[in-house]
Amino acid sequence: MSPRLAFIGLGRMGLGISENILHHGDIDKPLVLYNRTMEKALDHSRRLGDCQVAESIPAAVSAADIVWLCLQDQEAVEEAFDQILTTDLHGKLFVDSSTTTPDTANSIARRVCDAGGEFVAAPVMGGPPMALTRSLICIASGPAGSVDRVRPYLNGVMCRKVVDLSGEDPGRGLLLKLMGNFLIMATMETVAEAHVFAEKSGIGIDNMNRLMSAVFPDPPHALYSRQMLTGEYHSGTPLVEVSKALTLMDEVLDLAHQCGASIKIYETAREHMQAAQELGGPNTDIAGVYGAVRVESGLPFWNTPE
Repeated sequence: MSPRLAFIGLGRMGLGISENILHHGDIDKPLVLYNRTMEKALDHSRRLGDCQVAESIPAAVSAADIVWLCLQDQEAVEEAFDQILTTDLHGKLFVDSSTTTPDTANSIARRVCDAGGEFVAAPVMGGPPMALTRSLICIASGPAGSVDRVRPYLNGVMCRKVVDLSGEDPGRGLLLKLMGNFLIMATMETVAEAHVFAEKSGIGIDNMNRLMSAVFPDPPHALYSRQMLTGEYHSGTPLVEVSKALTLMDEVLDLAHQCGASIKIYETAREHMQAAQELGGPNTDIAGVYGAVRVESGLPFWNTPE
């Protein structure tokens, strides 16, 4: 028999992931939904159909065999599990796609397992549009048997690729997610500097974009290049706001300092991210690092797309 599934947290990422689990996952319907803002859960339920809205986190947990979470920040995750742990967890599997510190993930996993449940960390790489199109990268970590229970809802259901860390502590998945953030921000910084360099040198951003498209035709280079050159970083709906990115970047830098790693390009990207927030506001997209590099090079923050 297919398991009953509850989904907690209907931010922009959670909306896409929960929709794909409902439509492409083998679950016993209805899908149970919970969101702190009840109206958002009701709207999502009406739009999708085959859903049931729970009035509380304990009610959602009680109605499900698998409980999937995708919450905004670590504080929200800790508060949610404080409520979850007031219920009977025996036999239930908890899957957390939120971003927390590795230590927090391991601590929550221990508490859940001590209470008779199972826990898998499943942080993802990619933004809300990728969540809608099942294009995320998912890092799955936790006991092998628990990861096997969630595996049918990963590749082809809510993501396009799984980085399988089954058998490793849940915190290892979050640690690798931080490494992934390093890769993303280093790439974004490189793309931003390349375009500004091209503009200042006189070769022009159009020619640089042609070269970049030939050498790096796929995301993330192509995505970041488009956001920068079209002006989406200051005129469109942000994929990720700089204010949120700065918090995660500080966690990465803390980790690097603790282990003695030199990540100069990331430190530069952090400086430009801070400048983007100051120049464009906290809701500026993270591709606003391009604007910060422009200002540092004597150009306006706001570009004029060619």
